[in-house]
Amino acid sequence: MRNTLLLPVLILCSYLSSAQSDTSSVDLKQIEIANSSALTLLDNTAAIITSNPAVKEFNINTENLSKISFDYSVIFDRSQLKGLGFYGLEGSVDEFKQASFARFKRPNLSGAVSQNDSTTTVAIGLNVNLLTVFSKNKKGLTDSYNKFRGTYEEMIALADEETIKQHPNLQRSSQEFRDIRDKILDTMKIEAPDEFAEILRKPMFTLDVAAAYSLLYPDNKFSHNQSDRLGFWSTATFNLKMGKENYINLYAFGRYLQDDAVYQKSLADYSDTFNYFDYGGKTQLDFKKLSVGYEYIKRTGDGDDYRSVGLLQYKVNDNLYLRGGFGKNFESESGDDLMTLFGIRWGFDKKDKLEW
Repeated sequence: MRNTLLLPVLILCSYLSSAQSDTSSVDLKQIEIANSSALTLLDNTAAIITSNPAVKEFNINTENLSKISFDYSVIFDRSQLKGLGFYGLEGSVDEFKQASFARFKRPNLSGAVSQNDSTTTVAIGLNVNLLTVFSKNKKGLTDSYNKFRGTYEEMIALADEETIKQHPNLQRSSQEFRDIRDKILDTMKIEAPDEFAEILRKPMFTLDVAAAYSLLYPDNKFSHNQSDRLGFWSTATFNLKMGKENYINLYAFGRYLQDDAVYQKSLADYSDTFNYFDYGGKTQLDFKKLSVGYEYIKRTGDGDDYRSVGLLQYKVNDNLYLRGGFGKNFESESGDDLMTLFGIRWGFDKKDKLEW
């Protein structure tokens, strides 16, 4: 079977060969693109209900050119990223825990600008993974790791032999040697199941928390800025495997919003304050590069409304996604509630590999 999970493969290749190298590395090319918490606050994105696993360092969302977001993945403690620590697994196989809080140290910062003819909104957001549960029990996690380890130790040995044969004068601890070996590994076929790689890529359960704040600039004047929205929310995600590479993802979502810039027609200004409580869910099917989904969110509190949107996303390559949504959004101050978005999401890292 062709290696379709290069990221976890190279993590383990580097991790398991650490006795032969002074450096560990993680391949970053297949890391996912972040979902903007700043756009989520403004309800100006195709999908509000999202989760952020391991994501690229820089992300740009241009689903709508008048509503653009920028995201940055922060790493507070790089010592926690060695080997499988990148995913929240630390220590030896006997020390593996099926649940991890390690990704809490890697939040995603987000900024967004939303503009129309009369107003501009600027938002900032923060999203963190609070909890990751890899599998139903520890035994399933360690058994899949041991199978995976045996397979790739063989592959590493074969790739090392081939690299030495092609470049007998290279030092095995050098970066050039590792780069050549990784290219050889990428062409090799996997002869054993890769359940462990799937667990890393799609853990059984994740819990994310987020917060965001925005400022409104009526009449597009800097001096007229005022508080707009403040929000706190949480997203729980369940990943269920269907077949070899397909998944059904189930999401549960809850959010509190304080909107300090509700438009009052009688005063012709944004001076009213509403408090909202949103709750809902999403179902998404992932088929290799294509994802289709549907989300429904009910709004209560000072306003009674709902959002019902169908979603489509296509992965063009490791750094480029096409995503769109169509359906009913929450009603805006102008009375519009039609959601029609289709655009591009970019994501990239400074380097293709993370070194220690």
